[in-house]
Amino acid sequence: MKFYSPLSFFYLLAGVPIILMYLLKKQHKEKKVPSTYLWEKALRDMEANKPWQKLRKNILLFLQLLITLCVVLFLANPYILSTKAHGENIIIMLDKSASMQSVDVGESRFNTAKEEIERLINDLSPNTYVTLMTVENTSQIVAKTKDKGLLKRKLKDIQVGNGSDHVEEAMKMIKAMRQDKNHKIIYYTDKGVLKPLSNMMVKNIRGDGRNIAIENISHTMDEEGMSVLINVTNFSDEAFKGDLLLYTDNNIFDIVAIELKGKEKKPYYFRKIPKEVNVLKAEVDIEDSLKVDNIRYHVVHTNPSSKVLLTSKQNIFLEKAIAINKNVNLYKSNEALEDLSGYDLYVYDGLLPKNLPKDGNIILFNPPTDNSISRVKGKGQGGRLKQENDSLFTSVDFDFTVGEVKELVVPKWAKPILFSEDEPIMIKGKKDNQKIVVVGFDLHNTDFPLKVDFPIFIQNLLEEALSLNRQEKTEIVAGNYIDIDVLPKSEEVFVKSPKGEELKIGPPFPIYPFKDTHEVGVYTIKQRYGEEQFENYFVANIDTKKESDISFVHEDKNKTEENKEPIKAGRNFKNIFLWIVLILLLVEWVVYHRGH
Repeated sequence: MKFYSPLSFFYLLAGVPIILMYLLKKQHKEKKVPSTYLWEKALRDMEANKPWQKLRKNILLFLQLLITLCVVLFLANPYILSTKAHGENIIIMLDKSASMQSVDVGESRFNTAKEEIERLINDLSPNTYVTLMTVENTSQIVAKTKDKGLLKRKLKDIQVGNGSDHVEEAMKMIKAMRQDKNHKIIYYTDKGVLKPLSNMMVKNIRGDGRNIAIENISHTMDEEGMSVLINVTNFSDEAFKGDLLLYTDNNIFDIVAIELKGKEKKPYYFRKIPKEVNVLKAEVDIEDSLKVDNIRYHVVHTNPSSKVLLTSKQNIFLEKAIAINKNVNLYKSNEALEDLSGYDLYVYDGLLPKNLPKDGNIILFNPPTDNSISRVKGKGQGGRLKQENDSLFTSVDFDFTVGEVKELVVPKWAKPILFSEDEPIMIKGKKDNQKIVVVGFDLHNTDFPLKVDFPIFIQNLLEEALSLNRQEKTEIVAGNYIDIDVLPKSEEVFVKSPKGEELKIGPPFPIYPFKDTHEVGVYTIKQRYGEEQFENYFVANIDTKKESDISFVHEDKNKTEENKEPIKAGRNFKNIFLWIVLILLLVEWVVYHRGH
């Protein structure tokens, strides 16, 4: 046995005055009595109160000394070393990813891990410096302190999440903290760790791992409506039977009976679904250990028609390439009109008004030398074209002849994506919520419109420039950031969470990536312009590839490499002495009242 506060044994000196009270003579006053009846008792009292006499057996004295000893032992904080944690610096990592919600261990794996961590904190030396951190999509340091009370309060406040664990990022953070070599790391998780640190101990929290999950939802459109494919996977060895429900905008569309053998994955199809649906929801009605992945959401892109204005002097190739898009209503003008509005996209070919429209995106071919978008710094003969890796060039080969190019000055809001002899001749970016693409050559002076790549390039341009009338990215893993696509004319932007809480994210503009995506479900993006309101959606789901296989069955190459060196801590049992003190006080009270 060892003691956290050995100096407390000086309090044993408190036993000296207790003994002295029994040794010193009690003072009496002499009185005359009318009888000798009490003389015998008086003589006994005189004998008992003689100073410095030999101590006689006295139950109360023994009890009081024992109480004093127990109080001193309580203050000395005794402990016995156990194989848990020892050292002046300990890092406790807690996995709070979705799989820790599994109820195959106690109330949940997460709560079981928190209980073990709380016991560990109680057993640590008062001088132990503890760093408490959580591991999910991003790692977070919750507390760095020696205060056990603060650690336990912070631990209690930690809630399990719906994201995925990124323990590799957490270990990079630990390395960046530059801890000394004597510190210990304890990681509470239900997964394996491929390459744990040398001073890291992995505490696995897991049970039988019965789980079934919806891994994917996809859809296609045809003349009869929408067809939906749902993939359901059984991650356990046990067979499952139940129902698969499909919701369309929160209304039940259909229910089918499903049956999966152990480790089986099955596709299920639903057909003739109305095309006007915005959001699909699939749910498996089966009892398993992890509920959060029994539901999955999917956003249906409606691809509404967009109004496009082409300002050009008879560029028939450009006009035809735009018109083949069935989702575009094309309008034409042969002069640059001022004070225009009401279009989703403005395409300018060599012409540009003094005052640019503010309510739509802009594509500019062959920019004038002096313009308000991107100044032309010079001209050059068409040479070797070099393109960056960009979505505008998907399936496009820029192998064409160009007579003259315009070298562009790249503004702060843009980036160059195409070069001629290392000079930028095409840029793209976002300025005041407007997407802008500038192409620094005249299509009339190239053979590009005669190439099969030209209509593909124009469709890529339209896809890039028209994506703001919908949310381009519609599905993320819960807890990850997402870029919100904002209409140029929007005055206010809100995001409504699955729980119905509405958060204003703009103005100011441009807005930052949205990060409050910890809940699984449908998020509604609301954009307001005057009395108009536009709505789009995105969904947050579980990363089933990382979180749904809760059986903890891994191949040899994926097995956890745990640190075999024992990590020791003090098993504190000072509270036992506190209980003994209370019991002894009760015994002393009984003995005293019985006249001993």
